[in-house]
Amino acid sequence: MPGTGLRISEALGLEIKHLSNDCSIVKVSQQRGKNGQVEAYAKTDAGLREIDLDPPLAKMLRDFIGDRKQGYLFQTKNGTMLNPQNIYRVALGTVLKQIGRKSVRYHAFRRFRESVLLRSECRDILINFWMGHADSEMSSRYGMQLLEDVAFRQEWAKKVGLGFDLPTNETSQFGLRGLQTAESLKQTEAA
Repeated sequence: MPGTGLRISEALGLEIKHLSNDCSIVKVSQQRGKNGQVEAYAKTDAGLREIDLDPPLAKMLRDFIGDRKQGYLFQTKNGTMLNPQNIYRVALGTVLKQIGRKSVRYHAFRRFRESVLLRSECRDILINFWMGHADSEMSSRYGMQLLEDVAFRQEWAKKVGLGFDLPTNETSQFGLRGLQTAESLKQTEAA
C-alpha cells in the first residue's frame, strides 16, 4: 500500500488477474465492500485506474504470488478475501502500538505515497491518475505534511530559482548600496 497508494478496500479486492504478467501494472477495477463482498466499482470513477509500480516492488509482488494463477492477491488460507479489521487487530495495530503510533489507520499509507509522489518531480496528471483522485485538489490536501519538511522546501526553492539574475557589482554600477541610494534619489526627486 505505501508503494501504490491503494485504498485498503482496493488492495483487498485485487485479484491476480488484475496484475500484468510482470506485475508492473495493477489494474483497479473492484474493491472490497463493507459487507465483505466484491463490489465491481471503485470509490469514484477516477478510482478505476492502472497503477504503474516501481520495478523492485513489482518483483516483490511476483515473488509473493509465486505459482498462483488466480484468486485474491491477499487472501486467507481458504482463498477468501481478507478482513481489514482482522489485519489491523492481528498485525498492523500491534506493530503501530510498538512504535508508539496508536491512532494510525490504513489511510496513512495512502497519504505517505501521495507525499512521496509530491516530493518527486512527477507530473500532477500522473499523481492524480495513480492515486485515483476525482478532485485535483486532493493532492494538495494529502501533501500538507510536506510543508513541515524544511529541507524539502529549501531544495525546491533552489530548484525553482528566481526566474531572473540578481545584480552583482559587475552587472550593476550601483551594487546593492547603489540601488538603495538610487531609490532614495527617486524619492527625493518626487518630493
